[in-house]
Amino acid sequence: MEKKLTCVIVDDESKGRRLIKSICEEYCKDVEVIGEAESAFVAEKIIQEKSPDFIFLDIRMPMKDGFQLLESIGNINFQVIFTTAYDQYAVRAFKFSAIDYLLKPIDIDDLANAVDKVRKNRSLNHKDRISYLLNSATKGLPSKIAFSNSDGYIFLEPKNIIRCEAYGNYTKVYLKSLDKSTLISKSLKHFDEILKEYEFYRVHKSHVVNLNHIKKFVKGKPAKLIMVNDSEVEVSIRKRDELIEILTNK
Repeated sequence: MEKKLTCVIVDDESKGRRLIKSICEEYCKDVEVIGEAESAFVAEKIIQEKSPDFIFLDIRMPMKDGFQLLESIGNINFQVIFTTAYDQYAVRAFKFSAIDYLLKPIDIDDLANAVDKVRKNRSLNHKDRISYLLNSATKGLPSKIAFSNSDGYIFLEPKNIIRCEAYGNYTKVYLKSLDKSTLISKSLKHFDEILKEYEFYRVHKSHVVNLNHIKKFVKGKPAKLIMVNDSEVEVSIRKRDELIEILTNK
């Protein structure tokens, strides 16, 4: 029988630790939680004493965050699954060769898939393990992002977002897969900051578009874009030349 995967859960919120532990017990039978830590200081001691195969690591914690914990440990001989409610840390997380990056509220399938990556990586030899981690790093970003709405949270795949439009203090998100829009209680600035890593571009003060879903660029005053869903988006004068350069290089 194959040895169980051992892990330590690092999260300053007890409910966060309980949730991860319960998901592991129910859906990841070959995982044994051998320690929990409510701070980076406690985590460092537990990790050094128990040498887990991997850790679930919250990023934002008081006094010392998850990145600082890894920096202080230095020689990281375990795998890392980051857990956070803040998606702007994705790129930095993968610079630490994280095996995965889970957004809170944590989705059961996403956690199970992350553990499966740990499992697969463990079975590789050293050379192939490095290659596997580098491949994970080049993917670099979560495939789904959690946004709050009136019901709670909605998980969206950036590749399925055609464009985002300012709607007061909200943002109307137009989706390809559902052929409809959904209203999210976040400003367009919030979407702009998060989605720029996914090849989105703010073409106007009221519009952020997915560069992969542009069907046509129409010159004129003002210029406009025709998206794959045939919607039209105005391009501001000051963004016009930069957008043309981006599209030309793309």
